[in-house]
Parts: sequence; C-alpha cells; structure tokens
Amino acid sequence: MQTFLLLAYFNIALLSITIANYAVSASYLGRESVLSRWRMERRKNSLLEELKKLRETAQIESIKTEIKKADSEQERLSARIFRLSWLGAVILPSTFFIISFIFAVVGMNSEMLSQHLSIIGFLEQIFIVLSSSTIAFGFMILLVVIRTIDSAAKQLPRPKFDVYFENRDQLVKLRRNERTGIEFFVHNIGEDIAENVEVYVMFPPTFKVHSGQYVVVKQTADSDHPNYDAAIFSANLIHIDIVLSQSISVTPPEQKKTYEIPISIYERKTGSSVHKLTIEVVD
Repeated sequence: MQTFLLLAYFNIALLSITIANYAVSASYLGRESVLSRWRMERRKNSLLEELKKLRETAQIESIKTEIKKADSEQERLSARIFRLSWLGAVILPSTFFIISFIFAVVGMNSEMLSQHLSIIGFLEQIFIVLSSSTIAFGFMILLVVIRTIDSAAKQLPRPKFDVYFENRDQLVKLRRNERTGIEFFVHNIGEDIAENVEVYVMFPPTFKVHSGQYVVVKQTADSDHPNYDAAIFSANLIHIDIVLSQSISVTPPEQKKTYEIPISIYERKTGSSVHKLTIEVVD
C-alpha cells in the first residue's frame, strides 16, 4: 500500500512539474519555430547548390550522402520543435504519468479483483511494475524536454563570420615588391545581425600597408602580433548572409614566402573571433 501511495504522489508531483515546465518551453517555442523554418530553408538552398556542383561531376554517392544529411537535419529540427510544443512538453509525458497513476490506484485496490491472498500479492507486484515502468518512461521524456529547453536557452541566435579573398579563396598570390589592392570579404553566416563590427587585418612588419578607406595602426610590443600593421575597417551592422568587403593596398616584401594573415573581428554580442588567411609572395 505504501508503495502505491508513493507512486501516486510522485505522479501528481511530476504532472505539476510538467505543466509548469511548459510555461518555460512555450517562451522559446515561437523563436525556435521561426529559427527552425529559417534553418530548413537555408539548408535547402545550400543543398540545392551542393547538388548542382555534385551533378556536374557525377558524384552519385556524394549526392546521396548530402540528401541523407539534409533529411537528418530536418528531422532533428522538427523533433526539437515537437519537444517544445504542448504535445511534446505536456501531453506526451503526462499521458505516461496518468497511466502510472491509474495503475497505482488499481494496485491499491487489488483486493477488489480477487479474494485470494496469493493472487492479490501477485497482482500488486504486477501493478507496481506497470506503474513504475510507465512513470520511468514519462520521467525520461520530461528530462529530454528539460534538456531541449536548456539547449534553446543557451543557443541564442548569434552572428558568425567567414573571411576570405575573392572567389572565396583562402590564399592569394602577390608579386614581390609590387603594390596591389587585396579585396577582403567578411560574410555574416550566423543567425543574427552583427552590430558594431570592427575588423583588424594584421600584416607582418615586412609588408608595407598603404593608406586608404581604413585606418592603419602599428601594433605595440605587448599585443598578440607585435610590430604588425593592422588595417582596421568597421561597419555598424552586417545583416544575415550579407558580405562586407574592403580593398586594402599593400606592397609585399622582397622575400618569396608564404605569410599568414591573422584577422580579428570584434562584434558587440559575440566579442572577438580570430580568422586566418594566407598570402603567398611570388615572382
């Protein structure tokens, strides 16, 4: 009897938690629904572009792999929305708790089902197992919902940057001692608008950085890149999927060599991020 009472009280407590839990999940449901639809559309466009490239090279297996990845991602996003919805966050776990509660109540009244003590004891054991099993399933679902809420709370939409040269190249070749304008591109590939963006393009001391529509600042000895020349340009806003470009005029050194160009991007919400491109000095 005591076991059935504990199970019944536990089910009532979990039902209360489940309903209160939905008040939290509902606050993220709208945002996550909009984001998921946007992510699905973005993934669809990305997949179409990828499939177009793969068809040109007749890579059948790669095409199948990309389609499977896209389907898997869509299923994951749909499941995430379901777990935050009324059905996933309340109805599904509550169904198990209510069934468990019913088993506990019936177990408490096992003597009404039979007059034999041995059978009553057997029935009580069965209902304890049934009630415990269903409450365990409901509790696991509740934990998954809580984990999804926690993930939604932590994974706020943020800007994210990709940096490259023309044609999305990570490397550019320059002739030694020849003044050249290099086009740098900063692409916001994140899920939110970038605000108060400042881009620091660091050139080794052997490069001469000419003035232009940017500020050139010599880095001090205590900086991350001592004696480097930083070409600094900025933007108030960079919207999602928008590319900021800046041409920087430099004269490469005499020595033929591959040089790493560190790029630091500072943004109001995300702080700083570091990227690297490569310049190869040739004849």
